[in-house]
Order: sequence, then C-alpha cells, then structure tokens
Amino acid sequence: MFGSIACKIFTVYEQERDIEILKGIPISPGFATGIAIVYNCEVERMLSLPVREIQHADVQVECDRIDDALEQSKRDLKTAEQSARDNSKLADASALLSVHATMASEIAASVKQQIGCDLVNVEQALFSVIGDWISRLQGLDNEYLQQREQDVRDVGQRMTRALAGTKPWSWDSLPPGSVIVARELLPSEAVGLANSGVVAIVTEDGGSFSHTAIVARSLGISAISGISNVTSRIPSGAKLLVDGLTGVVTIQPIESEEKAFSVHQLEHEQQIASLLSEERQPCVTLDGVKISLLANVGLPDELDQVTEHHLTGVGLLRTEFLFIGSHKRPTFDLQLKVYGDMASNLGGLPMVIRTFDLGGDKLPPFLAHDELRNRSSLHLRGLRFSLSERHMLDAQLRAIVQIAQTTDVRILFPMVIGSHDFARACAAADRAVRQLDVLRRPPVGAMIETPAALFALDEIIELADFIAIGTNDLTQYMLAADRELSRGTDDCTAMHPAVLRAIKQIIQASERWNRPVCVCGEEAAEPDFARLLVGLGIRELSLSPCLAAATRQAIRRTDSHQAIELAERSLQCRSPGEVRALLATGLEDTTSIDLPDTMRESLRRRQ
Repeated sequence: MFGSIACKIFTVYEQERDIEILKGIPISPGFATGIAIVYNCEVERMLSLPVREIQHADVQVECDRIDDALEQSKRDLKTAEQSARDNSKLADASALLSVHATMASEIAASVKQQIGCDLVNVEQALFSVIGDWISRLQGLDNEYLQQREQDVRDVGQRMTRALAGTKPWSWDSLPPGSVIVARELLPSEAVGLANSGVVAIVTEDGGSFSHTAIVARSLGISAISGISNVTSRIPSGAKLLVDGLTGVVTIQPIESEEKAFSVHQLEHEQQIASLLSEERQPCVTLDGVKISLLANVGLPDELDQVTEHHLTGVGLLRTEFLFIGSHKRPTFDLQLKVYGDMASNLGGLPMVIRTFDLGGDKLPPFLAHDELRNRSSLHLRGLRFSLSERHMLDAQLRAIVQIAQTTDVRILFPMVIGSHDFARACAAADRAVRQLDVLRRPPVGAMIETPAALFALDEIIELADFIAIGTNDLTQYMLAADRELSRGTDDCTAMHPAVLRAIKQIIQASERWNRPVCVCGEEAAEPDFARLLVGLGIRELSLSPCLAAATRQAIRRTDSHQAIELAERSLQCRSPGEVRALLATGLEDTTSIDLPDTMRESLRRRQ
C-alpha cells in the first residue's frame, strides 16, 4: 500500500531485441532519447509489516513511536522542501512538500487515536489509516482529487520508512540520459529527480493530475503512464525514444525511427514557439471582437500562471482544496488568510470564488465521521448541500465578503437548481454582510450546470449579478453519461447539439437581463469549440492557464461573423460528429490549432 518502503533495486544489463512500440497515456509533454533504468519496487511492496495486538499499558509506547516517526518525516520533508526552494523550477513542489508535512501530522493524530481504540501496534494502525484515506479519495468523482491518494501513500511510505529505520534511495548516481521505467513514482521521488540526469519517466500507474506528473512537467521531464507490466516489457539498458505528446515509447529504435522522431521533435518546438509569440497579444478576433480569457484555479500555487499566461483574472477558483482531505472544518480565519493572500497576489485582477461544491460522494473526513450531522442531506450536491451546512457556508461567505471590501472578489454558487435555492444563497451572502457590519456585498453569480436550471433561467438570472456556465457537469447531466468512462468518445461532449442549444438558451436569457456570462468548463480550452462559443455569443472564457495560448491563437485567427454563421448551423446538427464535420469545413480557411493537452502543458514550463 505504501509504495516503496526500503531500498530500491536497479538492474542494468545490455540486451539486444527487435524494435517494439508501446502505447501509454502522455502526462508530461516533450521528447526524450535515453537509456532505460528499470526501477524494481516489487520487493519493497512485499515487505511484511509487524501486526499485533497490544495491551493498554503499551499504548503510550506505540504512540511515542508514531511521534518519533512523525518528527523524522518532518525533518526529511523540511530538507527536501529547502532543496526544492533552491530550484526555481520546483516552486510548486516546495509547497507540495509543506502540504505533505501537514498531512503527516493529521495522519499521526488518527494513528494514535486508532492505537488507543483498537489496541493495535503502530504499523497496523498506520496501515489502516492510510487505507481509509485512500478509499475515501478513490471514491470521489473528481479525477484531480482522486489522484491525491498518491500523496497519501507517499506520506505513508515516508512514515513507514521512519518506523523501520531505513533511508530513501538517492537518484544522484544515475547517468545522464536516464529514462526511469517503473510501476510508479511517488511525488517525493519525482522531486528527487531534479539535476539527476533523468530525461524521461515511463510508468504503469499515475495520472496527468498526479503531483508526480505536475513535478515532471515543472522539471521539463517527459513522462508517460498507463503501460501495463512496463517493468517486465522494457529491459534495462535498452535505448528508448519517449514521445510525451502521443504517449508512444519506442524500444531499441532503428535509424529511420530516430530520424522521424527528431523531425517530430523539431515540429513540436516550432509550434510551441509560434504559440508563445502570440501569448502577449490581445485576445481579439480578426474583426476586433474582444474575448476575455480567465483562469480556472484549484490550488493557491497555480495563481502565478494567471500572469504568466497573460490572463485577465480568475474566472473560477475551486475552494474544495480547503475541505477535501481535512479532518477539521476550515475556519473563518484560515479562509480569510487564504483568499486574502490569493487576491493580493493577483494585483487587482478580478477573482471569482466558487463556494464549496461538496456532497454525495465528495465528503471531507470531518463530515464523513460526524455522527451528529443530518444524514438525510448526504444525497444533495452543490448549492443545496451547502445550504444544508449553514455554519460552514456562513464562515466561507464571511471570509469572501471581508476580502471583497478591498479587492475585486466575487461569489459564485455551484449547481444552482432554481430561484428558490439561489434566493436562499443570496440571503446568506446578505447575512454575511450584516454580521461583518460592512457596506459592500460582492457581486453574486449562479453557475448553470443542471437541466433543472434551464427551466428557471429568467427567475435565476433576475437575482444574479453574473452567470457562469459549467459545461462539464451540464454536459454530463444532459446526456446521462459518465464523464470519466466516456472520455475520448463522443458520448459525453459539449459539442453535442443538445448541449450547444442549452448554451445558446442561457446566453439569450442573460442578454435579456443584461448579465455577463462566462463559460468555465475545460472544454472551452479546445480551440475549435472556443471559436464556436464565440459564435454563440460568449465573450468570457475561463480555462486552465496552461491551455490558454492555443485558445488565444485560435480566436485571433477567427472572424466573428463567420463564427456566428457556423454556430447557427451547428444548432441544426443532429450529432457531435456533424458538428465537428461542420467546423472542419467552415474553418478550413483559417489555421486550426489541434494540440494534445499535454503539448499545451509545455507552454507553462517554457514561459
């Protein structure tokens, strides 16, 4: 469960073999040529941990052991954090290691509680607590939050190593041009790759939202995951071509393969350079229609990308990072500091803060373990769940309202169903103003992402200062599809004519009430879809900052009149395939930007 626990075993040998191509999932873009170093962690995963029952008299001894392991882990993390701070590429990683230290403290507290309650030794209690955290995260429907389980296992590995008295492997001895081939690399192991000579990572496990992938992108290390049995399929010592755009790994390439690889690498560099050259230019269409590009942000350390990618503010700050994984309710003071620091760092740019979107299978530990709370509200999601947790919502709204007295901060309520729940939410914002005895209520917006809201648009918009369209959830609920299982197919896409008609309906209602409307779904980062949104009447797009450059370039090459004509015709289509064919034909006179998501990620590290 904890990943690698003791030493790491590397075997390097020369082996001739015919050319073989493996296909995985690209999680960090770029091209790399190197020699495979197979990281065999299976021996460590099978290391048995002592499990035994204890007596009441032994509880303190076991608690002292976890305290010692915690202190050792914190010392190691402090050293690693300082090392990361010394590397400008690892600024985000230093914040991650600080989070790991906080997580270790919370895990240790839970371990001590379990030792006393179940009368088990520290190893068994740690194993159980880590397993509980992982199960809860894996049950969420948010891929980013699901992949935080890797961080939990990372912390568990570190604390287990401290209990066992073993040291982590050092990557310093790896030769230049090494390609790590492993079942999995945990985030702290990836941080250790800085200045190690590693040029690429190829693994079986690990997603694009994992902190290992984020660290790899920060370091400019190409990475591919999702290749089953990779440690047995790639021999150590084999020459590899790693294509971090398509997810292809070529083993023992022949000369023609190497030449083709070099050509693709050069084309990639030229396309990235073209995008970067326009990133400082205004986001306007060929005929002068201005489009605002804003950022979707999920963590405070992502805020630097707003200015790096020349965006006009934050269109969606997801606040769940303060709640998910926490064993304590975020206090008013904590939220005041976090939101205040983020608003200050934006230097006057606007920031739209979405109140917590929890409920259903997205329950933080402090709620999941609360035996006194009303279990009847567990089925609720979004705003209705928030309204059922009045004290938690009030604390968040007071923090936002306080910050809004001196900065351009706005409130966005998620998953609005109709005017009844939204009116209650507006009343809660007014209540926060009265409780703080301040003069200004910040602008309040409704996020339209449910079919129910489509039947109450005028009632909702009448109460709202602005509207946001969440195309991700709107698409999923309208098409009755599982977003994760439908990925890569047309079963769940905002290109579906039904979704396009819903978006047009929202735009028309917003125009009747003269309310600004912004699309916040990540599909807005698809250049052709962004052009279609412009044609439908959208003038604000909020998307991942690292994907903004391609969207900006596409809009700058679009004529709004042509986009309007295509949008009108798309509303008459009957399938996503017809819409795509229409766009392919209608946009053939302009340069279409069709980049893999991971390629657009390389814009971030090239700034």
